Amino acid sequence: MMLGEIQYEFSSATWVLGTIFALVECVSDLLAPIAGPLGRRLGTRSVVMVGGVMVTAGLIIASQASSIVQIALSMNILLAIGYCVVNVLTRAALGQHFDNKMFALASGIAYTGNSLSLVTQPPLMQLFIDTYGWRGAMLLLSSICFHLVVCGALLVPLPTGSGAISTTTYTPLEQSTDQTNDQMDEDKRGTRSCLKSFCQSLGESFGISLIKDYNFWIITFIFVVNRVNKGAWLIYFVPHAVSRGIANNVAATMVTAAGLGYLATSLLVSLAVFKELVSSTSAMLVSIVVVSASFLIEPWMTSGWMMSANACVYMAGMGTVFGLGDVMVKEFIGFERMANAFGWMGFISGLFRFFSGFVPGWIYDHSGSYDAAFVGLGAVQLVTAFPLLWMCLRNSRCSKPRP
Repeated sequence: MMLGEIQYEFSSATWVLGTIFALVECVSDLLAPIAGPLGRRLGTRSVVMVGGVMVTAGLIIASQASSIVQIALSMNILLAIGYCVVNVLTRAALGQHFDNKMFALASGIAYTGNSLSLVTQPPLMQLFIDTYGWRGAMLLLSSICFHLVVCGALLVPLPTGSGAISTTTYTPLEQSTDQTNDQMDEDKRGTRSCLKSFCQSLGESFGISLIKDYNFWIITFIFVVNRVNKGAWLIYFVPHAVSRGIANNVAATMVTAAGLGYLATSLLVSLAVFKELVSSTSAMLVSIVVVSASFLIEPWMTSGWMMSANACVYMAGMGTVFGLGDVMVKEFIGFERMANAFGWMGFISGLFRFFSGFVPGWIYDHSGSYDAAFVGLGAVQLVTAFPLLWMCLRNSRCSKPRP
């Protein structure tokens, strides 16, 4: 929502600012694999608290910027890193405290935070911008984000006693009589053994074994496409509505209405999965088709109420996709590897998040319309349904008892 105000003050092209905002999540995603090892090494609670401080500092510095470069640096270093560790570790912590069935409901409740932000933030930020300008609005947003520090302090750590290594199991090595003669060979073997152990430990810390899991790649593909598409929608929906002659405050109200759809469906679908009325993969497949359809028909949504209704449909589907994505990670990958899975999923999505800000903005700058961009996003969204369908069929065949 600040895009137009910042663009006017700095006389910047649409695609430049769109790319800067998209790069925040892009950089955050690229750094996501470090969140899991940091959480295990330093503790989830302390890392999340530090992440909250970094997010707040990034917004404060950006609010005082005198150039586009300063905004880009503050948001893509401090804010991005802070958001990275908070996002990965809080989602992983949730999965560690609930079994598969309860996690579906817990994840749905947790994702209501996203929907509530969509309901409350657009009118609130519009009020801040109208009253204090974009700089004052960004300062007030930083004060809201500082609550992440308190949330981090309230996280309950898992008990570590069961995972502790007992020193009583240590067995001393027997001394060999020919140790002196074989000292050189043993030193070489010891060096190779230490290097091998280090590589194995590094691989386990970062979850390198995930690259062999086809379920991980299918879920990651769905996750990446949805992250890119959602980023593009959040950046450009309000400018898209304004370009069609809709007032800025009315466009913000449309996002608020869409947030209600996000809230309702994320809760209802997670409850349905919790009650085992529908599987997570089936609900995900339907949601992907709904999101794709909302993008594809956007050029024909010519009035304000039609755009608002379509935005509600889009957010309803997208809320379900993200909530069920975390559920599928736990079901098919396991809670032990959730932090690593979220980290690598974020890293891979970070390689492509740049396009969520660049492509729609570039299309608008050259065509004067966002219609082609929205249709393209819908087509890419629909492609993710095919590997998911294959995954559903394959897992159903594997689950059938053999005669």
